[in-house]
Amino acid sequence: MADSITSDNKKDLLTQPIKTDDVAVPGTGAANGVDRVNREFQEKAAMKLALDSKVPYLDIEKAPLNPDVFKLITVEQAQGGRMIPYYKNGKDLKLVVEDPNKPETRAVIKSLQDAGYTVLLNLASTAGIDYALKAYGKTPQYKKLDIVENVEKIGTYEKELEDLSSLPAKLDVAVAEEALNMLNIAAAKTGASDAHYEPFPNTVLVRFRIDGMLHQVFEIKPATYKNILNQLKYKCKMQLNVSNIPQDGRFDFMFNEQKIDVRANAIPTPSGESFVCRFLIPKKEFIDFDKLGFQGLALKKIEASSKISHGMVLCTGPTGSGKTTTLYSMLQKMNTPENKVITLEDPVEYQLPGITHSQINEKRGYTFASGLRAVLRQDPDIIMLGEIRDLETAETAAQAALTGHVLLSTLHTNSAIEAIPRLINMGLPRYVVSSALDTIIAQRLVRKVCPDCHGMEDIKESERADMEKVLGGLSKINSNIKVEIPTQVPKAQGCEKCSHTGYKGRMVLTELIVLDETMKRLILNEASSVDVIMAARKNGLITMREDGFMKVAQGETTMEEIYRVTNVSI
Repeated sequence: MADSITSDNKKDLLTQPIKTDDVAVPGTGAANGVDRVNREFQEKAAMKLALDSKVPYLDIEKAPLNPDVFKLITVEQAQGGRMIPYYKNGKDLKLVVEDPNKPETRAVIKSLQDAGYTVLLNLASTAGIDYALKAYGKTPQYKKLDIVENVEKIGTYEKELEDLSSLPAKLDVAVAEEALNMLNIAAAKTGASDAHYEPFPNTVLVRFRIDGMLHQVFEIKPATYKNILNQLKYKCKMQLNVSNIPQDGRFDFMFNEQKIDVRANAIPTPSGESFVCRFLIPKKEFIDFDKLGFQGLALKKIEASSKISHGMVLCTGPTGSGKTTTLYSMLQKMNTPENKVITLEDPVEYQLPGITHSQINEKRGYTFASGLRAVLRQDPDIIMLGEIRDLETAETAAQAALTGHVLLSTLHTNSAIEAIPRLINMGLPRYVVSSALDTIIAQRLVRKVCPDCHGMEDIKESERADMEKVLGGLSKINSNIKVEIPTQVPKAQGCEKCSHTGYKGRMVLTELIVLDETMKRLILNEASSVDVIMAARKNGLITMREDGFMKVAQGETTMEEIYRVTNVSI
């Protein structure tokens, strides 16, 4: 809008009237009909006036209107000044007006400028303004909010959100911005990592992912969701009038004096756009390994791996298994003034002071492979690579590990031992894999029982048999591990503190392999996976299932959780 009139323009509309002597000005009586001919006349007149006065013309009926910008002026001011605020970015405010010389219009513009806004004007026809004023009139009236740019003061919402079941009724009468604020705070209060908005023909499901599990919290009306959806797209800087292709965006809000970044994605469905918001805390504190759930020999090994001078450390598991958190906890240990640490991610989710973070952009050719080559020219000591996806990235990563760098990355395999054949199948020579690879961590996340409400129940005979079989076999391999089979195991119940899920927080189930000389020789000699596994077992490998059963025996989680994440039928 380079030609828009602003408060700094030499021809400020507040002091320099637009000449309308030779133009049929909308609103002056020259074009007040409602038939098609008169409508075309109105638009042409408005376009000519805009051209002569060097102010952009706008067909307001084709412009996306954001009802939450309407609140900057009252309905009376909009009707009296024949004007509509239709877009706001920070303190830049766009207004569409019928006649900028109208005294009521000039007065409102002056009040907005006094409030600190840079006002940019567009001209519209009488019919266009009439259309916009009808939309304005349909907007629910409400009290002014202290929260405009972000959710910085949440006291007014805290009491309202004590019971999530009452939230849909509040959303129905709230304007879009306030409704979205309530939903964001509701998600933050429950500790949700994601909010899912899923439209169906007659309703919209709202589900929160809490501790890795989706929970349906309530349903909202399609009309209510439409307003919230428009506000989400507006916040994310998505195209408001596009609904037939996927879109990505992000925004942020404040909760308990902490900024929460939100990464959003919209996809089209037959019933409307499905929206998912992922909540990220940029200043997240990465805790010690034992608090993550590492214990025993696995804890000693991962602490030792955090002190290596070179080599590759891989963390494997499906999406959402906590791989990034584990690697960042390692980085936090390695991040000392003597070490240059660089991460290459897609996207950068968390930022640690003292670490250089770089985000790949495949559309511009900045891939993991090309980015890693560039990062190596930065003379790093430690590199964290978001993911190894292909041979080119694997080769560069292995070379980095072999030339005196510590290389941390993730790989998608079901178990720790599977990382070895995965790299070989990618095309890495066996001698490179055996030389470069130092540590493999495989993990899953299980929910911990809520400490405030969990109970105990008698162990079932089938569960006892499973535990005896798994943990009994473990004691035969490692005589230092003795686990008594409990007569009672934890039971999830539910209270307000855990959002009635029975669980609060998560921890890892892990299996960790540090390659010793025996395992390296087996890899070089093309030994079978069974031989490699046996060597790892002799070196102290504990499987995720064994780790899970031990944590049940310790009273930290339930048998249902272990069966769920380790694919064992109950």
